[in-house]
Amino acid sequence: MPRTIDHDERRQRIGEAVWRLVLREGVGTVSLRTVAAEADLVLGSLRHSFPTKAELLAFAMRLAHERAAARISRHAAIRDPRRRAVAALRELLPLDDERTVEMRVHLALMAEGPRHEELTTLADTAHDAIGELCRRLLTDLRDAGLVAPQRHLGRETTALHALVDGLALHAMRDPGRRRAATRALDDHLDALAGPPPGRP
Repeated sequence: MPRTIDHDERRQRIGEAVWRLVLREGVGTVSLRTVAAEADLVLGSLRHSFPTKAELLAFAMRLAHERAAARISRHAAIRDPRRRAVAALRELLPLDDERTVEMRVHLALMAEGPRHEELTTLADTAHDAIGELCRRLLTDLRDAGLVAPQRHLGRETTALHALVDGLALHAMRDPGRRRAATRALDDHLDALAGPPPGRP
């Protein structure tokens, strides 16, 4: 009996094929033909789901974002706000091969924004989602007494977001800095319980 086609599984396979091409040879090598070959699919079958290269690239970026979001959402059940914040924010750092691949793909595709407007829109949406995650986690920490009441939530959200982005880039460039990145994140969260630096 013929195997039933799992369309979601097939789309994931296509997205991962785009990732491999991007990481191995660059975004410029991505085409319907090269992705079909990489995913071991008939070209006409691929065209049915993704008629253009732009749609392929957008799906590949969206897939990276969705997988990161799914991992973050799994930590929502952690009751302790400090542990929940650490677990969620670490999903945004390239601490293993899976997260490193997703980040490298995101950055490579974001650089294609001038050629493919939807990639810029997706990158902006992901950026805003991380900012909202930081704000939500900080609100929970403040409610638990782990952020000093005089700290400005908006400024602390910006600072935490910038720290996570910077640590991610450092850890991606040099995997030997992964442990230092997690320590820096822990130190920052611990420091929030006191007054802002340079203030009484």
